[in-house]
Amino acid sequence: MLALIKIEAKRMSRDKLTFVMSIGMPIFFYFVFTSLIPIDESYQEIYYREYLMSMTAFSLCNFSLFTFPFDIIQDSKNGWRMRLNHVDLSPVKIYTVKMLKMIFMYVVAIIAVFLVGGIAKGVTLTAKEWFVSGLALLLGGILFLGIGLIMTLFKNEKTASVFANILYLGMSSLGGLWLPTDQFPKWLQPISKATPTYQVRELAVGYINTGKIPLKALGILAAYSLVCIILTAVVLNKRKVDIRY
Repeated sequence: MLALIKIEAKRMSRDKLTFVMSIGMPIFFYFVFTSLIPIDESYQEIYYREYLMSMTAFSLCNFSLFTFPFDIIQDSKNGWRMRLNHVDLSPVKIYTVKMLKMIFMYVVAIIAVFLVGGIAKGVTLTAKEWFVSGLALLLGGILFLGIGLIMTLFKNEKTASVFANILYLGMSSLGGLWLPTDQFPKWLQPISKATPTYQVRELAVGYINTGKIPLKALGILAAYSLVCIILTAVVLNKRKVDIRY
């Protein structure tokens, strides 16, 4: 298992550009939206810190919908997964290593975006608020991995990439990561609040605004993740059965 961790670390180091872009793009958007959009001074502090959480969630969702599932797709495509099946490594250990890799990426992304907000935009939170909101986003990102598994159902990598981009951009805009949900038309707000991206954001925003992690958002996100995991498992199992017969 330690050897597999080292291999995953090398793979991550070879793909530095994607890693940097997944963190850099949300930071760029954070600067753009907080600098170009005129905000009333009385609301500015709230807007800056809430938008910081939105862009951090945006970064984590990127890793969940691209890095995680496409790693799995490539493992199957290049025969790496088949080779791992011949050594003393269970699927649980293999996915545990991938989870550890994702958690590392999440932590780096959270720290990087938080530092930008705190230093460049003067976002002020207590040490506890920084830590707990970061932890809430980390938990949200881990649960979002279940949704990312859907991408592994595509046999064609290009098709998976197109679908992932549509899903990523669609859920990000509709889920209130770019524009606050309360700015949407009233008929659209309930739809926005039902998206998984909104729940990831709400875990942190809800905490810094109320002092409590919103359990409803956690429950909805967990339900999304569970449904996607079950759906992926059922489809993959059916494919194995079809191959046998």
